[in-house]
Amino acid sequence: MLKVLGVLLVLAGTGAGLWEGYRGLLRLPYFRVAEIQVEGNLQVATQDIIASLSLAPDTSVLEVDLPALTGRVLENPWIKEASVRRRLPLSLTIRVVERMPEAVFIADRRYLLSADGVILAELGEGELPTLPTLRAATARRVAIGERILTSEMVQGLSVWRQFQLANALQGEKAHEIAMAGDGTYVVNLGQRMPAIRLRAQDMEGQLGRLGAALSASGQALERFGDVDLRFRDRVIFKLAGGTTARP
Repeated sequence: MLKVLGVLLVLAGTGAGLWEGYRGLLRLPYFRVAEIQVEGNLQVATQDIIASLSLAPDTSVLEVDLPALTGRVLENPWIKEASVRRRLPLSLTIRVVERMPEAVFIADRRYLLSADGVILAELGEGELPTLPTLRAATARRVAIGERILTSEMVQGLSVWRQFQLANALQGEKAHEIAMAGDGTYVVNLGQRMPAIRLRAQDMEGQLGRLGAALSASGQALERFGDVDLRFRDRVIFKLAGGTTARP
């Protein structure tokens, strides 16, 4: 019995020694990460992606936790997909797929919004990107990195695209799409132009009725303050002072 116990102790000691030797090998200066390459980034600076890894200067390329490093990279809202791989003997390679701004979202402030509904950044006062502008039905607080996409917002972006492609308004372009909260949208055409209320469905029919009404009357669109296209059998025009008018 004592002999068996002695053998076990020897084996345990040998195993512990081998393990410590293995860990010491991994931590040799030769295996320290000497280079980190970043691929696929346009919006996020390379140095910012590398800094997000939070690697110690003496980190061994053989000991890094690749899934954990990938998770750190993905904490940046601009980065949609990421992978971190070893490239022996001394390098790491980070590949990213970035989100692109799809719209300006106005809630409590103005934000850049990605196609999958992630708040990317807050816009400064002087920043005026040429992107669709969606205004929330009510003011709300949002956080950078928050995913806020709803079916109403998806439809709002669709309204923007369809409106920009329509020819019924003789080149007028939407400045802003406001979500009304009841499933309808208000298109703001800018200064000295009316606000147009419409539904997301049958955009072509609604704008066609508007174009036909204006053509038949010979009136200019800028004469009016508001135009309501939500009804299938009529177009409602209101003068700038609020009086209902027929063109």
